[in-house]
Amino acid sequence: MAILNPRLLELVETLVVARLDWLAFELIEGVQVGRPSEESEEALAAARESIRSNTRPKERGEPRAIAGEAKPIPPDEQSEWAAAYVEKRLGEALNQLQASIDTLDLVVDKTTEPLDRAGTMAEPTDASKPSAVAVLLDLEGEQTSGREDVAGGRESLPALQAALAEWTAQSTGQAKT
Repeated sequence: MAILNPRLLELVETLVVARLDWLAFELIEGVQVGRPSEESEEALAAARESIRSNTRPKERGEPRAIAGEAKPIPPDEQSEWAAAYVEKRLGEALNQLQASIDTLDLVVDKTTEPLDRAGTMAEPTDASKPSAVAVLLDLEGEQTSGREDVAGGRESLPALQAALAEWTAQSTGQAKT
């Protein structure tokens, strides 16, 4: 298990203040676990061949994929790794939230259309068309997210990338003063 570089505490505190505790925990755990080792080309080729031929590995002789031990992230590389991780995970979270809202929109569109006088579904106007909102409940209350929030998050990603790059440069001593 790697030792957490004290410079990461600033990033962790920022994530907590931004109510991204889940990401702060993932970040700390990721640094402690380290980089996962990769399988050798021979082991991967043997696994692909075994799958293609639909055979089971022999008890002995055939290489098997064994999860190797993770390599610790050196303290001087942790800031760069952490910045890249935060950027990647927030992008993934926005993509997942967008997919959830799209799915909710499909459900809402099919179930909440008003009935006309004949009892059939009437075509909703753009003004009356409901918009899906994801609501998350936690101990601190409810948090809502809609399309505008996701769009705002996507628009803010370049500023986040610039801030993370600046923080990385400062924490690694590469910043110009």
